[in-house]
Amino acid sequence: MKPEKPTYQDLENQLARVRDILTAMQQGQVDVVVGDERHMHLLCLKHTIDMLRENERNFRALADANLIGIGFGDSSGNITYINDEMLRMTGYTRADLLAGHISWEKCLAPENRPEAGTWAERLSNHKVVSVREWAFLRPDGKRTPVLGAASGITSSDGLHVIIALDLTPMRQAEASSWKSDQRLRMAADSLDIGVFEWNLTKDTTFWENDQMYRIFGRSRKLPPLRYSDFLDQAVDFRDKTAFARAFSKAQQPGNSFTSACRIHRPDKNTVSWVEITGRFYRNDSDLSLCMIGIAKDISAQKQHEHTIKKINDLLEQDVRDRTAKIQIQTERMRELANKLGQVEQKERNRLAAVLHDHIQPLVVGARMHLWDIQRKNDLDAIHKTAHKIEGVLEETLAELRSLTVDLSPSAILNDGLAGGANWLVTYMKKKFDFTLKCRIDDTIDPVAENTCFLLFQCTKELLFNVVKHSGEKQASLSMKRTNDQKIKIMVSDSGNGFDPDAFVETQDNTASLGLFSIEERLKDIGGRMNIASAPGQGTTVTLTAPAEKTDDAVTTGPGYNRRAEDQAAISDRHPKDSISILIVDDHKLLREGLVGLLEMEPGFEVLGEAADAVTAIDLAQKLEPDVVIMDVNLGETNGIDATRQILFKKPHIKVVALSMHSDKKVINAMYHAGASVFLNKTVPSDELIAKVRACLSGA
Repeated sequence: MKPEKPTYQDLENQLARVRDILTAMQQGQVDVVVGDERHMHLLCLKHTIDMLRENERNFRALADANLIGIGFGDSSGNITYINDEMLRMTGYTRADLLAGHISWEKCLAPENRPEAGTWAERLSNHKVVSVREWAFLRPDGKRTPVLGAASGITSSDGLHVIIALDLTPMRQAEASSWKSDQRLRMAADSLDIGVFEWNLTKDTTFWENDQMYRIFGRSRKLPPLRYSDFLDQAVDFRDKTAFARAFSKAQQPGNSFTSACRIHRPDKNTVSWVEITGRFYRNDSDLSLCMIGIAKDISAQKQHEHTIKKINDLLEQDVRDRTAKIQIQTERMRELANKLGQVEQKERNRLAAVLHDHIQPLVVGARMHLWDIQRKNDLDAIHKTAHKIEGVLEETLAELRSLTVDLSPSAILNDGLAGGANWLVTYMKKKFDFTLKCRIDDTIDPVAENTCFLLFQCTKELLFNVVKHSGEKQASLSMKRTNDQKIKIMVSDSGNGFDPDAFVETQDNTASLGLFSIEERLKDIGGRMNIASAPGQGTTVTLTAPAEKTDDAVTTGPGYNRRAEDQAAISDRHPKDSISILIVDDHKLLREGLVGLLEMEPGFEVLGEAADAVTAIDLAQKLEPDVVIMDVNLGETNGIDATRQILFKKPHIKVVALSMHSDKKVINAMYHAGASVFLNKTVPSDELIAKVRACLSGA
């Protein structure tokens, strides 16, 4: 077994033993060392001296390396030896040491000097002064913090050794770290987020900034929030399990963690939302698991998300509602298209029935009477048959006139929307014994032709609905023009009423297209329909459409294209011994009939024919007839305007107006333009001839 290396104290003990032997030998006390024992002691002495020299070399090498400060002193506190590192820390020079200007008491800082006596006493008893911090006071007034220790040395002069480690770099590093830590804390406090550091192994909190207290609603008097406190006291029970599971799963050094949860604040009764984000690491000092993280109040964000979700839900519901509405409208449009076909076919059937059951038999009867005339030679019999034919033709014209009115009332063409409303008053009373009270704005006309016809048809359709469904025998109709140039029509009744939201139009075989058709047709021209109704409280339907004002005060029919056979016909002028006549009508057959009728009358002379207003005005200037027989409807320019222009230049001419219509406004307009007589085209020929003669005689 290899012997243990002797300690420094062992060597000193052996050296002391050798010194005792040498002393005994010098005093002649030979009995102390005898025989070989002397030799052995001498060898031991030599070995001890060699080892002491080796240790001294090692110690000096350590001292000369200046890794730490090393110094020796005596029992009086004087420094006997000091290396360069110790000189640097104390601030003295080697010359000061040689001059004896340095002592341990002089080197120590004032607060450490009281302890120096205690150290000296301990060192004199060969005891060790344990490692502790003290400071050297340098001659320049600066301080050197050191970590030092001292130990007494067994010797007659009471030497002791002192070692010291300069703590200045450590203190500087600590100060720098402290400043960085303070900057970090200041930065964290300036943020709108909470910053914390948890020791998860020890369940402690290193620190947290002021925002952590604000976010969690805690007082600064309370200790920092530990993880266990956060989980048990703050997290809402609905999120506690999920948060703890996710947190536990992420607990590995280097892992990141992010999770949001609801929390309860002591200062509020409401629930807040926070987002915890952090990173796990291992503490170098004790290897405990820690986490540094941030806490952010995301309550506003969650509220926005909730609001956005509600908006999205509403939008999705709106899309579903609109889609359902479009599907319903599509189905209703399909039904409307089908019903339009039915209505068209029904109208065709009605027209065919009128032509077959009424017009056609009358025409056939007239034709048979003509055949009868051809076979008779008796003049009286011929006259009787001719009167029968005339009666048949009058009945035929009445049927045709009724059909024309049903298809397109002349009141619309001549008097616009107001005329159509007045016509409806008469029509509803005559057909249904239904009273219609009208209130018409004087400024309602003019209205664009297409809009006028559509509004008239829609109003007529609404009145039909009132007759069929309201249970009332009267209704109110108002028409006015708004400030933004829109036509507003209201049809009101005090009848049964209905729920507009729950209303579903019944499908039947009538010619009615219903409210949906009215609404869709109004949309096509930029209009709309509004229904105000309730069961038992009557109904008010409001129609609104742009007026699209035109420059023509009188609505006219479609333009007329003159044919070759409709060119003006002018006869040779005879001497002024008869009544000269100009015939104006856009129907060639009617012109020819009038020419044949009038030329057979003694004292009548037909000077010419015109198929339109422009030609009539021109011929009236050239021929200067005594009488102009004027049709009211002539196409682009009507007979009213033509009459006005002819009489403006030739006021002596008499105008006899002819028309299939008998509307009062048309009659008044014609008389206002200067016509002397207004006759319906169905009047007997004798009455026409008599009126022509009468207008010239002034009767």
